[in-house]
Amino acid sequence: MTTLNIGQEAVSSQEIATKIAADIQFLQTRLQALNAEENPNPIILDTYQGMLESRQALLDWLLQSQRKASNG
Repeated sequence: MTTLNIGQEAVSSQEIATKIAADIQFLQTRLQALNAEENPNPIILDTYQGMLESRQALLDWLLQSQRKASNG
């Protein structure tokens, strides 16, 4: 676990990773529901997909930082 400084606040990277993992789960569930619709809105699908990819990249970065900190 590492500490991230955001402005004047110190936040545990594990807390952030947990919240981002919850966001990822929500977006995956939402995308599944949208794809199950007869005529899903492609703009909304693209938006949610972009959000999902962004959060997955952020989570990967946080986890990579945590591994480096624990190995360092």
